Amino acid sequence: MKFNDAIIGVFLIIFAIIEILYARTFPKLFGQQFGPSEFPILIGIGLAFCGAVLIMRGLRLRYKNAIVGGALVSVGEWIESNAAITNFALVLLSILFFILAVDDVGFVITSFLILALLFKRFGNSFATSMIGAAIMTGAAKYLFGFWLLVPLPVGQFGL
Repeated sequence: MKFNDAIIGVFLIIFAIIEILYARTFPKLFGQQFGPSEFPILIGIGLAFCGAVLIMRGLRLRYKNAIVGGALVSVGEWIESNAAITNFALVLLSILFFILAVDDVGFVITSFLILALLFKRFGNSFATSMIGAAIMTGAAKYLFGFWLLVPLPVGQFGL
């Protein structure tokens, strides 16, 4: 699926406005002319500018390609493939399963199950899927749990 740049630009401007409004709620520092909200506001202004550029570019390309059919949203050929739709749905369901199960089951088991299923579904052998899921789960656990000190859910099984 491909979106015209104008649609992405509109969402970028909306995000920038929300971000600027939220940054304005940051408390001011006593005796300082600049506070913690200054940098996020500058980023929001930059995002709004980029959104405006995307809108102008998207509209210009749409009108330039109007003869060919300059649609705001175009769907690729993958939408006609049942396997591609199933893969897409499986990835979304995996994310939902992770959100719902990670606190009870734990990060290690949940991510291993999801990765093994997806590796197998996307064409790997059973052994390759198991080994790849184990390596990627271990790498994620090490990276986030030990190196970045992100507290990962251990679940009822302690993993």
